Formats: sequence, structure tokens, C-alpha cells
Amino acid sequence: MSLLQAFVLAVVQGATEFLPVSSSGHLVLVPAVLGWEQPPLSFDIVLHFGTLVAVVAYYRHELAAIYRHLVGFAEENRTPEEKSGTLGNTNGRYLAVLLIVATIPAVVIGFAAKDFVEQTLLNPLTAGIGLLITGAALYTADRFAARREGSEAGEMTRLDALLIGLAQAIAIMPGISRSGSTITAGLWRGLNREWAARFAFLMSIPPVAGAFALAAHDLAADTDLLARLPYYLLGFVVSAMVGYGAIYAVIRSVGQGRLFVRFGIYCLSLGSLSITARLMGWI
Repeated sequence: MSLLQAFVLAVVQGATEFLPVSSSGHLVLVPAVLGWEQPPLSFDIVLHFGTLVAVVAYYRHELAAIYRHLVGFAEENRTPEEKSGTLGNTNGRYLAVLLIVATIPAVVIGFAAKDFVEQTLLNPLTAGIGLLITGAALYTADRFAARREGSEAGEMTRLDALLIGLAQAIAIMPGISRSGSTITAGLWRGLNREWAARFAFLMSIPPVAGAFALAAHDLAADTDLLARLPYYLLGFVVSAMVGYGAIYAVIRSVGQGRLFVRFGIYCLSLGSLSITARLMGWI
């Protein structure tokens, strides 16, 4: 793997982890199109850690507010400056419960289907089909999202969290975007656009952190770790920086109701192209 390959794959991972265009689909298609070998698992782990750092950094105030609630600090005793950018009047303990509920489907289905997905579905054809599904979902998110009164964390139910969590679990399939499916599910459940995006990104932290923790031993066991260190450092920094910018781009697009125009059309086009290329034997 060259530094150029490390840079390109880091940009792909950093952008597509949060843009609703499927990171798994792109990490399958990009090496296939360019004729590259799949990078070592340890490099993928580093890239995922970079995107984890990005989302934690972006939502640092919200996470700090949750922590303060969980350890018993009273929100009313904090200054207005401390409250700025946090969850405001939302109960951090309840939000923590919602995040746990939303994580359960990903854990259960992820463990049950991981080997099946890796062995049978990681190919351009299935990635293309998943991208078509993602594009269709983004269209419905912009056009047919439900509306209801009260749509911040305090008004979310455990059923809301569970259903959005199921959408996240389905995104284990290549080509189906995790952020796209969870934001769409939140809008279908009637959450306002700002909170649907915020909750979708917050709920990505537990499964990504858990997956990194489970795979960290593979990184430690990499016998070529020192030789690959420049590639890993480049991949980590680039995926974190690009991921941070991608979160901002998605939040703006959700708020403006432009998910399909900015990302859905791309998913439909790339999905159709990848299916055609696979059936024609081009990749």
C-alpha cells in the first residue's frame, strides 16, 4: 500500500462514514475499480478510529452534558456559557437510555450476521443494490417524512430509539448507508430534522467504539505495525478531518431537506453503474 492509496482510502472512509452514501459500499468499489488489493484489516481499524474521533469531537458538548447528568451534576447549577451547544433542557440520563436501546439491534444483528456479510455479500453487485436502496430511502426522507409535536430527546420514546436502531443494524449490508438509514428512520418517526441528524450521529458512537475495541487486538498483533506507521498516521488524520467536515455537510443538508438532491441521486447513479459494471464483468 502506498501513501497515495492510504490517503485516498482515508478520504473515502472519512467522507462516506457520515455522508449518506455508504462507507462499506465505497470501500468495496474503490479498490475494485482502481485494481488495488484490499488494505489490511489493521488499516481499516485505524480509519474507523479516525472517524470515531471526528464524531466525538463534533458532539463533545452533548457528550459532556450526558456525562454530567450521569454522574449527578445538576444542569441548573451550570452557567449559560456551559449550557451553550449542549442538550439544553434535555435529560442526559434519558438520552443515554435511548442511545443504549438504539445500540442493541446493531450489537445483536452485527454479531449474528458479521461472518455472513463478510463471506457472501462484500462484492460490487450487492454494494450496488444497497446503494439503490439508500438512494430510495433518501428520497422518501425528503418527500414523505412524518411530522409530530415534540421531537427532541425528551419527547422521543424507547420505541423510536429501537426502530432507529433497527435501521442502523440493517446498514451492516454493503451499500446501505448507516447515517442515511438512521436519519431516514428518525424522520419517518416524526423527529424534527435537526434532532434526527443529531441523534443519528450520537447513536453511531457506541457501535463504532465497540467495533474498534473488539478489533484493537488485530491492530496490536500487526507484525508490520512500525513499517506501516506512516500510512496509519496519515489515514487517521485524514479520516478524522474529512469525517468532521462530512458531519457538518450532512447536518446542513438534512436541515434544508436536500438529502436526495445532494446524495440520493449520487447513490442511485453509482449503484446502477456498479451493478452494470459487475454484470458486464468490468469489475
